Amino acid sequence: MTDNTRTPVIFTTLGDAGGIGPELVARSLADPALTKGVVRLIVGPRALFEAGCEIAGAVPDIPIFDDVEAAIASGAPVALVDDNPTGFGGVPLGAASREAGELDLALGRHAADLYRAGVIDGFVFAPVNKLSLKKGGSDFEGYKAYIADYLGETATAAEINTIGSLWTTRVSSHVSIAEVPALVTRDNVLRIIRYFDRELRRFGYESPRIAVSGLNPHNGDGGMFGREEIDAIGPAVEEARAERIDASGPYPPDTIFLTVREEGYLGVVSMYHDQCQIATKLLGFDEGVTYFGGLPFPITTPAHGTAYDIAGQGKASPTPINNALKLMRRAARTAKGLPV
Repeated sequence: MTDNTRTPVIFTTLGDAGGIGPELVARSLADPALTKGVVRLIVGPRALFEAGCEIAGAVPDIPIFDDVEAAIASGAPVALVDDNPTGFGGVPLGAASREAGELDLALGRHAADLYRAGVIDGFVFAPVNKLSLKKGGSDFEGYKAYIADYLGETATAAEINTIGSLWTTRVSSHVSIAEVPALVTRDNVLRIIRYFDRELRRFGYESPRIAVSGLNPHNGDGGMFGREEIDAIGPAVEEARAERIDASGPYPPDTIFLTVREEGYLGVVSMYHDQCQIATKLLGFDEGVTYFGGLPFPITTPAHGTAYDIAGQGKASPTPINNALKLMRRAARTAKGLPV
């Protein structure tokens, strides 16, 4: 367990070495307010960090240490920990690689170990690439799943996305559309509503209002176009309400975001990936953050990917990683009962 008497420590990485992550990290250092009241450690090879600074045209003045404990003991609000656990020596920009994947996986394990040792309170990673992770030795569909397996965690988990004051999650995620109806069961919907309510409270929301989407056009029109709303989603919402969770629905999928905007809901539970992702990316593709719950420590990352097509060009926007850091700061300080 972490020590609630010390300043929260956030472990951050440079992301996939072939993508825009190192540039984003360099740009994020221009705003010291992002880590006010926390300690931010940038952990990774010094050469990769310096390459990101060169691309960004940044000349950050931060101390450099050989290990995490020394960096924390220094009292510096932001520090680089020069850590190269895989002997990384560089990769071409704009492509997935085994070397980048191996480095990201090793640093993810390091973050998990430090949390278990009570050293850090949260993890923010610059964008990683699923193909690089696979090349690097991961058999999981994403970075968070790999870390969860490493920790031995089997609790309910789903990606949560946030943009501005809106939060979304989904009952099914990276599966084909053909698989979705079988996953929309009463138990699965209720499990995600409970999970979403719990994770939102982690950020200081005492009784978050949650809108739940239907699956079918017009909510199935009384069963004419599908019965999931009648047999699974509606009953799950009612059971959640009986547990004093402030959930409502199901709302028709094509208008739920209008309802949320007009009635001031905090969160949306959708039934599948694109049901919420299309809406949130229209609201601000360059602003969103992905939060990974279901672990004992919070993890955030920009909602976008490694953007290989613009890697090295010096034009990547730091807004999403800045927002990921803001969100982690809030989570880490809330967990210790500190004002945000």
